[in-house]
Amino acid sequence: MDEFAKAEKIEKIKKFISEGENIHIEFKRCGNGFDKDVYETVCSFSNRYGGEILCGVLDNGEIQGVPQKAAPEMIKNFTTVLSNQEIFNPPLYITPEIIEIDGKTIIFIHVPLSSNVHSYKGRFYDRVFESDVVIKGS
Repeated sequence: MDEFAKAEKIEKIKKFISEGENIHIEFKRCGNGFDKDVYETVCSFSNRYGGEILCGVLDNGEIQGVPQKAAPEMIKNFTTVLSNQEIFNPPLYITPEIIEIDGKTIIFIHVPLSSNVHSYKGRFYDRVFESDVVIKGS
């Protein structure tokens, strides 16, 4: 990514942070890995309108970051889960980005709206306001 595109991406992410969490934007703390709630949000975003997940950002918008050395392995594990049909069905192909903001490493995940309905571990999720909810029934 060239310097102009990189700066543009950082400004876009800072704008997302200033807007706070909403139906399209979710912040996740993320330590050395992704918890199940990240996958639930991916599922709900793909089933609703799509959205942006900022890993390494606290709910109040503070950039905490993720461990820089752990970020590539986190992304590898993330893409493995999304491509495993037994966990995420149908599989999704998303490529998260490692971004440096104010000396901190975050992982930016753009989740597009899917033409399919997805499930995570056999459950269907939808995005309602700032929450991921399990859809009951078939």
